[in-house]
Amino acid sequence: MLNKITPFRYIYAVAVIFTLINAVFFIGSGVAKSIKGYKGFFRSDFLITEGHHPGLHLLEALDAFMISLVFMIFGLGIARLFIFDKTEGKTIPKWLNVNSLEELKVLLWRTILFALVTFSVTDFLKDNTLTWDDLILPLIILILAASLFLVHKRA
Repeated sequence: MLNKITPFRYIYAVAVIFTLINAVFFIGSGVAKSIKGYKGFFRSDFLITEGHHPGLHLLEALDAFMISLVFMIFGLGIARLFIFDKTEGKTIPKWLNVNSLEELKVLLWRTILFALVTFSVTDFLKDNTLTWDDLILPLIILILAASLFLVHKRA
């Protein structure tokens, strides 16, 4: 029965390819935002004024790079688990040596938490007027971090 199912694992290759393409597009977006930030710094002689914040472009670039990292980890992790499952652990990077969906889930969980933190910092720096609605994302980050802590404590 298992031999009849294994050829279908290559359908995951489609998901992996498109996920890695998404990662490349976010890397391109991050590079474009970085260049925009560098240009802003050079135009203003590295002075930050009231209406001019080129560093925000660099933080947005960091957000894009973090999202691309999430896509890469997901795509390469799925490829490792379902397509290249017989590959030895010595031939792939140590951070990608996941052997189960549980390990991939924790790796993605940590990466998404870090991406949310960088996004939250960027969001706070963009908006000068804070409201109660702005506390939703930090609350979500706190809940996710506490959940990750409890998962590790259980294990």
